[in-house]
Amino acid sequence: MKSFLFFLFVFFGIISCTTEDATTIPPDDDHSLIYYYDRKENGNLQVYSYDGIQETNLVNDNSYDYWWIKVSPDKTKFLCYRSPKNAGHNSYPVCELMVFDIDGSNGRVIVPLHSYGWEIQAHAKWSPDGTKILATAKCPDPSINDMVSRGRMVVFDADGSNPYIISKFKHDIADPAWSPDGRQVTYVGPSDLNFPTNPEKAEIYQATLNYTTMALENPIRLTFDDVYCYDPAWSPDGKWIAYSKGTFINLYLHMNHDIYKCRPDGSEDVLVLQDGKLNGVPTWTPNGERLIFHVLGKNGPPPFSLYSCNANGNDKKVILSTDGVYRTTPSAIEK
Repeated sequence: MKSFLFFLFVFFGIISCTTEDATTIPPDDDHSLIYYYDRKENGNLQVYSYDGIQETNLVNDNSYDYWWIKVSPDKTKFLCYRSPKNAGHNSYPVCELMVFDIDGSNGRVIVPLHSYGWEIQAHAKWSPDGTKILATAKCPDPSINDMVSRGRMVVFDADGSNPYIISKFKHDIADPAWSPDGRQVTYVGPSDLNFPTNPEKAEIYQATLNYTTMALENPIRLTFDDVYCYDPAWSPDGKWIAYSKGTFINLYLHMNHDIYKCRPDGSEDVLVLQDGKLNGVPTWTPNGERLIFHVLGKNGPPPFSLYSCNANGNDKKVILSTDGVYRTTPSAIEK
């Protein structure tokens, strides 16, 4: 039987800079932000940015797919995964982690394929101070005498060195995210350890990272549902955690995945956006006033378009949407 981590994962170079004619794209009316995302059009996945007026192709290397773009806190560089051409999104078993300068130049691999004995690496995110990276890796953990290869949470230095397994659990986890102060970490884990591969038992948890022992402590369960909860993201002020939620089969049907937010102590769980579409991978704008996410809607919009809404779910509007063009996993920085 597939592990919980792998079960969730399997679903869901040469540098040049070019721009695309923006007249075919509905312009965003917020020109204070720059969006970073991966884009696919009749070919492989590449890195793009969008300043509200035009798209810029930051990484254009026909030999590989580039995806999962995460800008560093100082806005000087970005992380992304690279996998063989046409491997596509979530090709974690064959990917390596890279870092580029913010303009798409000076790309270098910082965690090569199968480094540290990891069968899979995934979901890399910068620490709030930019000195470390949080991610998941499928591997054993001899420190707890668990030689089963599981999805584990890892932290390593910004250059890819000095890795630690911080989740000392004998079950799989996925989708880690830092709190704004770097003291807490959220993640997705199974609520039913008798059936840990059931995605409908995937819930959001939060734990404290002890920097002395480099281990998570005092895990708290935040969501209590019988549907798949995933992709948690902290608000910049640390008061909310946004996430996506929906029946797992609806990922395949491209419908009815909603955005929620909860408090870090689990005291509130609030519906933000429910409109029948598949709304995924929510992240916050730097001022915390809006959420940005990708949308895959049955009968429209075009596959994997970029949208935003305010923090209460109102004013949903398009950022970028073009027939035949995939744009996914957006994040934004201030200009």
